[in-house]
Amino acid sequence: RTGKDIAALLSAGGFFYSDNTYEYVNGLLKSYKSAAHYQFLALLFKGQLISKDRIEVPAIQGTMGKKTYYMFSMEPHLLLKMGFVLHRTRANEAEMPTYQRLLVPSRLKGITKFIQDGGFFPNSVILNFGNERQKLQFEASNRKKDSRSKLGTLKIPNAYAIAYIIDGQHRVYGYAHTDYKDTNTIPVVAFEGLRSTEQLEIFMDINENQKAVSATLRITLEEDLYWNSDRADSRMKALRSSIIQELGGSTSGPLYNMISIGEDKAKLSANPFAKAILQSGLLPTAKGNKIEETTIATSLYDDGDSREKDMQLTRDRMVQFINNCYQYVEEHFPDIYERDQSFVVSNRGTYAFICLIGSLNAYEAKRGTLHPSTDSTKRFEAIEKYLKALLENLQSLPPAIKSFLWGKLGSGSETVWLRNFQSLVNSAYPEYEPDELIDWNERQDKDLQDKGRKLGTDVEKFLKKNIIRNLKAMFGENWDIEIGQIMRDCQARADKEVEKLYKEGLGRKNIPWTDMFFISDYKTILEKYWTKKPDKTPKDFQNFNDMFSIDVGKGFNSKVERLKWLSIFNSYRNNWAHEGTKEKGLNREEVEFLQVVWNHFFA
Repeated sequence: RTGKDIAALLSAGGFFYSDNTYEYVNGLLKSYKSAAHYQFLALLFKGQLISKDRIEVPAIQGTMGKKTYYMFSMEPHLLLKMGFVLHRTRANEAEMPTYQRLLVPSRLKGITKFIQDGGFFPNSVILNFGNERQKLQFEASNRKKDSRSKLGTLKIPNAYAIAYIIDGQHRVYGYAHTDYKDTNTIPVVAFEGLRSTEQLEIFMDINENQKAVSATLRITLEEDLYWNSDRADSRMKALRSSIIQELGGSTSGPLYNMISIGEDKAKLSANPFAKAILQSGLLPTAKGNKIEETTIATSLYDDGDSREKDMQLTRDRMVQFINNCYQYVEEHFPDIYERDQSFVVSNRGTYAFICLIGSLNAYEAKRGTLHPSTDSTKRFEAIEKYLKALLENLQSLPPAIKSFLWGKLGSGSETVWLRNFQSLVNSAYPEYEPDELIDWNERQDKDLQDKGRKLGTDVEKFLKKNIIRNLKAMFGENWDIEIGQIMRDCQARADKEVEKLYKEGLGRKNIPWTDMFFISDYKTILEKYWTKKPDKTPKDFQNFNDMFSIDVGKGFNSKVERLKWLSIFNSYRNNWAHEGTKEKGLNREEVEFLQVVWNHFFA
């Protein structure tokens, strides 16, 4: 079939039942069961009259946000025929921007039962009458002097699919198989002639804090929401959305039909693509209405005179470049590309692979071989040898490392995969050693972690010993009462830990409350008694100011500046306190800081 054939079919009043439509209708049957025929009739007969006689309902006409709307009640069986849900699927591409998610079958069944048992929903269904040929007619009877609203009769064409259901599809379709479909009336707020983007904005505003809108659908909608935004960070989100949809929707691309877009489910989630595209450096960093100039040179962003042209060029470059990289894997390493547990074509692999592509692109850009305007073929050729090294090393990866990577779960797994990918490239090309890989490798260095842990533990013991000693020197046997709130907090922590250990089968342990100080407790004590001395000061007594003031280059004039080291020390503490948390760990710079603090007390 050709485009001309399809055009001729449509002009003759026919309906083109494409592969996409077939998949969509199958999805409707799974989600809506026999109620799916209402949406199917809407697809077939959109805008066609069921009867020449209009449906007349009492209504109130009002204005809000410079938009005219009507409030009325209507039987569900009428709404089911005249309503149409803009599900975000390829079958509805002509209606873009589309936004609705398919119903969850179990939820629809529950709503139907709720209604059948006498339940009801007091909130309004929100519609937009957008059919150009089938217009609403409103005949006002009068207007009260106390209100600008008008009371009257709304005359609605009795036709298929003339009203988009912006919110309330669950309620409307829930009535489809109940005894109340013809006898109940549903409250409705109806707009007329809203632009498609305005419908989308209303939908997003209504569902902003509801889980019903999936993360995938939100990502998909960003192109329609933000493409023309004045905010640079929003436009980057729109670019990301457009890139993902083009990657998954282009029939000539290696990822065609492999990415979940809108309500179309596929092998790969849109989420790792979305996260990677923004964090890979392939797009520049933007905050508010400003793009950080320093990030443009290592990106693919076209920074020209026309915003619309720049956006389109950037999208095309990104899609072609990413497709080239996936195409390379598919053609030269099919065993990796097609494997069920693929290190590239998988949700965890997506983030690592695209971020690696971005890292390699930035590396070559800093070497001066690439620029934002470099065409996609030359850009791919510049990083091809690195990808080859990655993929060859993945093929020969030891089973233990494979198991380790696939065993990593949660948000931290993405970073672990990426750093391992970078390490595999680095093993073949040592000159490729990005700062983040150096930092990560240091945090995996056992000797460095052991050193940092010892330094930190020594300092913490010194804090406890000398703070308690000074408190006793200043307040004698009442020292604990002086820090009563801290004592009570520590005792509560101790009691909780005793209970935890007992319930874990380790028996009853005695835990002194003084073992449960937080670094923040020490800081509170130091600040409160910073220069205090005992009434009878021993010759060797040092107050807290003398003992704990450390210059770490953050200023040294005030108490806050002299104690700044303790806040930094506290921020590093979790990195050495938990030996199993290798992703956090300490890097060399942080260990050097701990060494400076340790030297102050012990050298």
